[in-house]
Amino acid sequence: EVNDEKIGSSDTPAVVVEHLTKRYGKVVAVRDVSFTVPRGEFFGYLGTNGAGKTTTIKVIAGLLPADYERIIVDGIDLRADPLAVKARIGVMLEEPPLYERLTGYEFLEFVGGMYGLDGVALKRRVIELIDLIDLAEDAGKLIIDFSRGMRGKIALAAALIHRPRVLF
Repeated sequence: EVNDEKIGSSDTPAVVVEHLTKRYGKVVAVRDVSFTVPRGEFFGYLGTNGAGKTTTIKVIAGLLPADYERIIVDGIDLRADPLAVKARIGVMLEEPPLYERLTGYEFLEFVGGMYGLDGVALKRRVIELIDLIDLAEDAGKLIIDFSRGMRGKIALAAALIHRPRVLF
């Protein structure tokens, strides 16, 4: 259910997760997790290897199905409108999917285009992010030639390209 008055308002939490459980067959990867992230907060989600941190993020981002009572992102119910949630979030995974045969510039233009950006606005945003991540000297190189740190920077820029309301 979506309450238009509450979508993205300053008094609505950025993320609400209630009773999330994710199973892979008989293995329970995430068991009954609930939390709320207030708007404007940095939220650390910590745990040991295999605790289900990445799985939880993938479920909240609409990338994995799971059982849950409620997941709300920026005032949007994930179950009711997963595309609207995806449009409002940026996700940077531990091993980000990068198109290695594109340059940094080309990759950001591609990702921006996927979010509906185009023309001068897209070019400006790409340059702004390239400058922000201090990659201007290397953005014309193929991603396959990027160091691990440069790959992380370009993945972060891709997660930010559409000015998401919530960043994972």
